[in-house]
Amino acid sequence: MSSEYIILQDIPHAETQEWAAAVETPTHKLTLSLAKPEMAYPDSGFLTPSAVSNFTDQQVKVFVQFGFGNHNPFSDTEYADAGAEFSHHYADLSMLSNLIFKFDAFTADQIALSKESQILVSILPPAEISQAYIEAVNEKKITLLCLDLLRDDNGCSVTENIRKATLSEAGFQIALSNFVFPLADTLIHAPSIPYALQRAPELMSSVLCHAGTLCHQPTAERLQLPWRDIISLCWDLN
Repeated sequence: MSSEYIILQDIPHAETQEWAAAVETPTHKLTLSLAKPEMAYPDSGFLTPSAVSNFTDQQVKVFVQFGFGNHNPFSDTEYADAGAEFSHHYADLSMLSNLIFKFDAFTADQIALSKESQILVSILPPAEISQAYIEAVNEKKITLLCLDLLRDDNGCSVTENIRKATLSEAGFQIALSNFVFPLADTLIHAPSIPYALQRAPELMSSVLCHAGTLCHQPTAERLQLPWRDIISLCWDLN
């Protein structure tokens, strides 16, 4: 595969612009986006170029923010070789894909750019998530997942276990990608979040918000906000 970048139409965005007019690439049914983190984490790539290639081989469109490769052991060029398309702007990624991965917390500005019912996935939860942040997420009925909340049978963080079991940044990146790939594959192909949770029930504990509702009890208790368990929210148990 050529190492040439496929670049989305590069037009500087202003906060008030309509994003739809700025991007020529049509929305693809099966898509995911990889957004670069705010901080310079050395191992925050989420998916390796090999995993991206697996998706593009399945006719899944993968959009990557320029500089994504600066934050992990694999370069932007390697993601281009895997078939990813690139943009400088988070707004383009948000418009083109309903599923977005970002290692650290999505910013308030990125939440504001989100489409209704979008799925946002991070490893690290917001350091000090606020009531205003929750309200902004729920106003757009965003499904917000934090994979750091996933625990093993001993109550330990799965992502931390992966980190401890690897000896290098590249090793962690590959192991993390192997863990994330089937979850991403489920989220991409599932027609709804309840269906995805049935296919991958381990994701249930990672749901912070869904369908306009806070689903994480510790956050709800800290902020004194109402919440509902994701199981009761997705399925009528009466």
